[in-house]
Formats: sequence, C-alpha cells, structure tokens
Amino acid sequence: MLEYDITHHLAFDWVIVTYFFLGGLSAGAFFFSVAAKHWKKEFEPMAKTAAIVAPLSVAAGMIMLLLHLGRPLRAWRLLLNFRPASALSWGFWFLSIYLILSVIHAWFQFRDETRRAKGVGYAGLPFAFFVSVYSAVLLQQAPGKVLWHHSAVLPWMFLTGGVVSGISVVMLISAGKLQAPQIKTLGKFLAWLVVLELAMIAGEIIVFINGGSEEVAAALFLIANGKVYTILFWLVEVVIGAAVPVVILFTGKFPKITQYVASVLLLVGIYMMRYIVVIGGQIIS
Repeated sequence: MLEYDITHHLAFDWVIVTYFFLGGLSAGAFFFSVAAKHWKKEFEPMAKTAAIVAPLSVAAGMIMLLLHLGRPLRAWRLLLNFRPASALSWGFWFLSIYLILSVIHAWFQFRDETRRAKGVGYAGLPFAFFVSVYSAVLLQQAPGKVLWHHSAVLPWMFLTGGVVSGISVVMLISAGKLQAPQIKTLGKFLAWLVVLELAMIAGEIIVFINGGSEEVAAALFLIANGKVYTILFWLVEVVIGAAVPVVILFTGKFPKITQYVASVLLLVGIYMMRYIVVIGGQIIS
C-alpha cells in the first residue's frame, strides 16, 4: 500500500495572523482612547498614547497585508471593484476609512482639541468595531473550515481579544504615567475580559463536542490530539497567556513590574489564539 505525506497549503500564514492581531489591537486602543478621554477620566493620561497606538498598529498591519499580496500597487483596484457580498471589499473600505479617522483623532488628541477629538472619536467607534470583528467575519465566509465556519462566537472572541491587546500595549507604553490604583483597576478589567474570552472558548468547545463528527474532530484536535497545536493551546494560550496574567491582575499584590509582565503575557495569549484559529483552522478542515 502506498502512503502519501499530504501537506496543507496555507492560504493564510503568520503574516495574515499578525495583520489580524494588529487590526484588533488598533481597535482596542481606539476604544480605550475614547473611553479614557471622555468617559473614564482617571485614565485620561493614557488617552493620547492609546490614540497614537491605534493608527500606527493598523497601518503596520495594512502594510504587511499589502506586501503579502505580492503586488501592493494594485490594491487600489479593490476600491473600484466593490462587491457588496464580499467581506474583503467591505473590509478594505472600512479599514481605509478607519485609518483616516484614527489619524485625525490622534492629531486632535495630541493638540488637545478635545471637542474635535470627541466628534471624530465617536464617529470612528463603529468603524473600530468593524475592524475588530471583520477578520473573524472574513474567516467565517470560508467554506469547509470547521473551526471558522461553524463558530458562533468567533467575532466576539476577536473583539474581546482586540480590546485586551490594545489596553495591554497602552499600559506598557504608559508605564511611567500610571499610579498603583490605576494599574489595579485596569488590571482587574483586563482580567475579567480574559475570563470572558476563556468562557467563550470553553462554550465553543462544549458545543463542538456535542455536534457532528466534523465538530467533534475539530474540538479533539484543539484539546487532545492536535500535537503541537494542542500544546500551543493549553500551554501558551490558556496557561501562559491567560491563567497566569489573570492571577496576577486579580490579586494586584505583586510588584508593579509583574503587572507589566502580565500585559506582555496577555499579548502572547491573544496572538496565539489568533494563530491557532487561523493556522490550525486550515489544517483540521
């Protein structure tokens, strides 16, 4: 009997994973910038940093995407060939508008033009929301990918992860501006978001296990027999990237430097979640 070693061609590789990660991070930073400036005044010293992180991260992600396409100078054709049924067409337009709004918002924030920053910030919120969930919607349109197409909570997982990663980066950059009470309050908020994301992941796995044969296979691949992906899921995403920082942030009794280590671990966990969903989702289909 002949045996064939069939390798999987990955349409989406680590570059796309990073692009998705940076897009979610940008949206999370934008949300936090608006909230810190206009709703939660105790975090106002971090608002400018968050406003600057938003356009820089999404711009970096878009540049990576364009270079990955092979012919970046032809990207403008997506603007002229709009297809209402295509998440890619919607995504390109919304990303472009969001990038422009986030740059203008950062400029007004930097110049302390509060009224204008507020108007642009509020206008940008729906676009930031779209950017945070767009990559998940794009994945859900792919037929034959069980981990993508059969997931009901994927957009909300990406939204939550984007907020966590955006705030984590802002905390790291704004380290010198934060007092202990601010770190503790923001840390507990991040911890609850991570708990929410873990609950969504657990619920998804339970649904898959009680589903059809394809769903059961996908769940077992993730939690038991996916070899390297199972290790990445339990060790990196769940333990290192979620459980450890949650304990640190909930207790708040560790040195300040430990709080920032927790932020780094959260970034690792969120990135790994996207990596497993995007790369692993192509392998188990």
